Amino acid sequence: MSRPLLAAIGAALAGAVVCAAGALVDPQAVLRGWLASFAFWIGLPLGAMMLLFAHDLTGGRWGAAAVPPLRAMVAMLPLMLLLLVPVLVLLPELYPWAQAADAAHLKNRFYLNAPFFYARAAVYVLVWLGMALAVLLRPERGRNPLAALELILLGLTVTFASFDWFMSIEPEWGSSIYGMMIVGGQLLGALALATLAAVLSGRTDAEQRHDLGSLLTAAILLWFYLSIMQFLIVWQENLPSEITWYIPRFSDGWGWVAALGALAQGALPFAALIWWPVKRSRGGLAAVCLLLLAAHLLECWWLILPGLAGGFTWFAPAAALAMGGGCMAVFLWRHAAHVGQATPAAGLLAEGIRHG
Repeated sequence: MSRPLLAAIGAALAGAVVCAAGALVDPQAVLRGWLASFAFWIGLPLGAMMLLFAHDLTGGRWGAAAVPPLRAMVAMLPLMLLLLVPVLVLLPELYPWAQAADAAHLKNRFYLNAPFFYARAAVYVLVWLGMALAVLLRPERGRNPLAALELILLGLTVTFASFDWFMSIEPEWGSSIYGMMIVGGQLLGALALATLAAVLSGRTDAEQRHDLGSLLTAAILLWFYLSIMQFLIVWQENLPSEITWYIPRFSDGWGWVAALGALAQGALPFAALIWWPVKRSRGGLAAVCLLLLAAHLLECWWLILPGLAGGFTWFAPAAALAMGGGCMAVFLWRHAAHVGQATPAAGLLAEGIRHG
């Protein structure tokens, strides 16, 4: 067993022990951190599937390097869906609409109620697991005639899941762009991890790294555009029913987190990637990917924790460590299996030329 795999398993165990101990002391704090960290880790396999379907439709030289780690990410999905169980079991602890007293005055009770919530969650799980199984069983270079349909269905289910699992912690607030903003972050996170794995594997050439860097630049712009557009629309309208979502996210230190996120997930990596030597450099591209992943985790905490009573505690990093260790163990295992039976470099180059 490799050292990185052992380290991932050790991190998962350490985080799980801290969360288990915290559940005896402050279960609410652990549950808050669990949901916020879940938002980050579930986004990686979902974003990976979107990118794989997009590559099925368009092809491209970047796929020769990125497809293997993207497929390894998809293998993380069953574990992440299993880690959703505590949230589903303890629904009233997180969601006001699941508490009879708080839900009585809500106008959207027809949608936000436990039976309908569980039914929708079951649909999401079945659809995603079916897609993931098809991705993992299909040969890496096999054709996918259903890619367009799968991409549309995945986009719709992820959007509604983001409404249900994340936005509904504040049931009186809504935004039609919220789901797209979540999807943008998931695409960026999945692409960053895939690029990092491809670069560290040593199996990329300068042209592939340049392509991956260009894709990362586009993903950064998409995420930044969606995030800033929601803020600008709410700021321009200045309606009390809408600004209430931003008030806690710019108070009690969270405003600094928002500014840091805009820099670390937007301005800084964008400025680095428009300089072509960084795109072609293994070290430079890896550093940008690590920055993007850390900033995306911070963003997920910023999106969720200020909307829950109690906010941030150190159980959030513990939950992220527990989930992340398990996910990375699966990822490393799947990716190592692929690398062990990978095609020669000449074959990879030929495949890239054929598509790109």
